[in-house]
Amino acid sequence: MSHYDSNTPAPEGSAGASAERSGLTQNVPLLVGLALLLVAGVIAFFVLGGEDDGAASDCVAEEVRLTTAPAMEELVKEGVKAFEAEESCLDVKLTVGTVSDVVALLNDPDAEMPELWVPDSPTWKGQLAAAGWAGTPIVDVVAQTPVGLAGGPVAKTPASWAEVLAGGKLSVADPSSNGASALALLAPYAESKQTGRTEQEIKDLTVPVAQSYGEAAGEDGTGAADLQAITASSTQLVPVTEQGYLAARRSNDQLTLVAPRTGVPMLQFPIIDVGRAGIDVNNTGRDVSARVGRGLAHWFSSGEGQAAVTAAEFRLPDAKALTGGVGLGASKVLPVVDQKTTDNTMREWRVLAVPSSILALVDLSGSMKQQIGNISRVQLATNAALLALDNLPANARIGTWGFSKNRGENNAAWEEFVPMRPLNEEVDGGLQRDLLASDSAKMASRVRGATAVLDATLAAYKTAQAEWDAAWFNSVVIFTDGASDDTSSMNIDALVKQLENLRDPSKPVKVVVIGISQDADTPELAQIAKATGGQNYLVTDPDDMLGVLASAMLNR
Repeated sequence: MSHYDSNTPAPEGSAGASAERSGLTQNVPLLVGLALLLVAGVIAFFVLGGEDDGAASDCVAEEVRLTTAPAMEELVKEGVKAFEAEESCLDVKLTVGTVSDVVALLNDPDAEMPELWVPDSPTWKGQLAAAGWAGTPIVDVVAQTPVGLAGGPVAKTPASWAEVLAGGKLSVADPSSNGASALALLAPYAESKQTGRTEQEIKDLTVPVAQSYGEAAGEDGTGAADLQAITASSTQLVPVTEQGYLAARRSNDQLTLVAPRTGVPMLQFPIIDVGRAGIDVNNTGRDVSARVGRGLAHWFSSGEGQAAVTAAEFRLPDAKALTGGVGLGASKVLPVVDQKTTDNTMREWRVLAVPSSILALVDLSGSMKQQIGNISRVQLATNAALLALDNLPANARIGTWGFSKNRGENNAAWEEFVPMRPLNEEVDGGLQRDLLASDSAKMASRVRGATAVLDATLAAYKTAQAEWDAAWFNSVVIFTDGASDDTSSMNIDALVKQLENLRDPSKPVKVVVIGISQDADTPELAQIAKATGGQNYLVTDPDDMLGVLASAMLNR
């Protein structure tokens, strides 16, 4: 008799084994069903991402607006793509624009300002602040590139940036849009401890560059030079980033990049969190944009991001030079200019870049024969006029009058020598500029009579108003060595009253008085300038004339 333990497998071929197989066979449908349910559940888990991820799949993407400088577009695109791969419920709306493009939005109440910004100019902070906005760096530098000067093969290494300003060959773009040009204007301040140049000297050197920019700005208003147009014979010097030069050099092998011996400024690209002034960038409404900014900054600091920066021929924040010895190499880097100087320089540029319309009124009374040092007063005034001609661009509008008692028709106190016209306008087979230069040589021979500055000023002011044009900054500039001594003239009170009544804020004309010699230090001349919102200057040293002319233009 045999014994069967239910816990012991039945022998093959036994009745017990047969019964077990029969039981398994009966349960096959149930097991298959359970297996199918398990597989379906696994598939659903991966497709839907489980219970938590299933909720995330239904999220509403939050949009963050990001504007980047054109040069950084491809790099920022890469960074955004990497960030969005990690943050599927954040949608970064990327646009491209310069600093001036972004600032232009400030004047449009319906425009959407970027919440994040990668600008390409050190002027961004001042321009935002002027419009009541603020920007806080999430990271100060994600990439950088030094600024040098592009020219033809004959380009020589300048001693300094100030020397370049003074050389008459600098061709800048709009510094509010172009970071390289902005840094070219700021570099003379950054190098001033090396050159010994004062702030006023640098401002004086900037005047002709700004005036020439107005001529070169063109229809688009940028004044940007075309690096592809630089040839073997080109003498102009164009501020350009190292990265921009290397890109342009691939299609123009005539390009040369030089750096002043004092050093180069560095154009740095930050990530800025933009907001209304006085709003905390860390408040709840700004959390999302700040998170995107930090994520983008993290990508730039990663191995992938740094490799991309290097491949694009930008420098990493701590890099001394590009690999392979290309570009500017390990040039000395100039210090960063403080914010106040940056803001002042940009503000002055905007004023100076407007071309000039000047009706020059030259005192030809007998006292102008007197000497200042080894030069007569009238010759000093003439030299000043010639100096202005040398420094004003072709689109400036200039005319000249002379004044003294009984000077013109019907015993008028003034006489027109050259009517106001643009310097590049053709006149009798020549140019207005040449006509003014040749006429100035006749001034000394015209000296006679008493000083009749009051009547002449009123007539010149009325003429400038009648010929006022919004394309120019309109002014009357008077060169005189003293107050009126014409007893038949109106008095100062009558002149001031008429000037104040004629003054039209919608068509501004300023009177600028340049007094020659200490004799011109009179309350009368100061009153004339004040009545029109102009300025009064005194020149007692011929060497001061360039600075006075520059100051007069800076104080528009």
